[in-house]
Amino acid sequence: MVLTASFAAFVFAVEHPATKGPTRCWIQETFYEQEWADPPVGTPIVEASFATEPVRDMCDAADDPAIVVNGSDFFILGTNKQASLNVYDQSGALIERADNLGAPNNVDVRDWQGRTIALASEKDNGAVLGFWVDTTTGKLSALAGSPFDAEAEDEVYGLCLYDAGSTLYVITTDKSGLIVQYALQGNSNSVSLRTVRRIRVGSQPEGCVVDDANHALYVGEEDVGIWRFDARPDRANKGTLIAKTGEDGTLTADVEGLAIYEGEGACNGYLIASSQGDNTYAVYDRSAPHEFRGRFQFRSEGEIVGDTDGLEVTSAALGDDYPSGILVVQDGMIRDRNGDRRYQRFAVVSWSQVAEALGL
Repeated sequence: MVLTASFAAFVFAVEHPATKGPTRCWIQETFYEQEWADPPVGTPIVEASFATEPVRDMCDAADDPAIVVNGSDFFILGTNKQASLNVYDQSGALIERADNLGAPNNVDVRDWQGRTIALASEKDNGAVLGFWVDTTTGKLSALAGSPFDAEAEDEVYGLCLYDAGSTLYVITTDKSGLIVQYALQGNSNSVSLRTVRRIRVGSQPEGCVVDDANHALYVGEEDVGIWRFDARPDRANKGTLIAKTGEDGTLTADVEGLAIYEGEGACNGYLIASSQGDNTYAVYDRSAPHEFRGRFQFRSEGEIVGDTDGLEVTSAALGDDYPSGILVVQDGMIRDRNGDRRYQRFAVVSWSQVAEALGL
């Protein structure tokens, strides 16, 4: 009983929102057992094209990327849960850092009022952070009114955006299972969030993504699978489980980052998911019934890329090296196979390589 109670107290200490910064880092560095689970036999391996500069903070720091496209050029936004939102150029160099932000977790971008906007969930204070992004320089500037209060029963975790045409919506997930949808209101001088909808899943979710063209919201319930909801706030809150974890599923818990690869037309393309438990990435058809198209593993300079939280993808043609776009994933490994310290980062691969590996 003493051991059981001690272990329960340890888990509570790690997960409690009040356990922040160096304390949480020390606990994770000392006790966290990183999974080196081998992927299913026959899983193809895709080699990263490049990786960003490491996030040189203690323990679990990098989390979720977003991609800002400007013609054939691009920037990568990446959250650092130890206080910042980072911007990387096409070589992976860190060129911008918005600091002292609390604990940014998930980030997403859209065009709004003729400019590019980035919003991020912030765990420590139950908030949503907002920025304008200069698509030429990668510079960040705070959105008027940011940070915005978010509804939370436990801890604000995931975030994704939904462009419905006339309205841009912000969607947050909470560790309790609560999913809240907000309408973004105002202009460049005054911005606010208005709650328009609440949805719930049975246990902890994190990653989410919206397929704008098809009004489809996908949410990863970490131990269960991927849910699809109608993203329009006036529609029913009932979801459909389209992919499951476990022996009869195609995912190994935790289900983490989700992204949509947009093909030609709203019916074509893929849904990509981080299958964290076996360090792979699962690919499904964008359209129902969301046929499973396969999984692959990522390597960078011979090292496995895994324990992935967030990921993002774009189908935009980004020059000769990336004619079909790129996939960016968080490399969550904090140790190598020898147990030596390894900083987290974001790894990038040409989508053409993924498509070739899976025969898409």
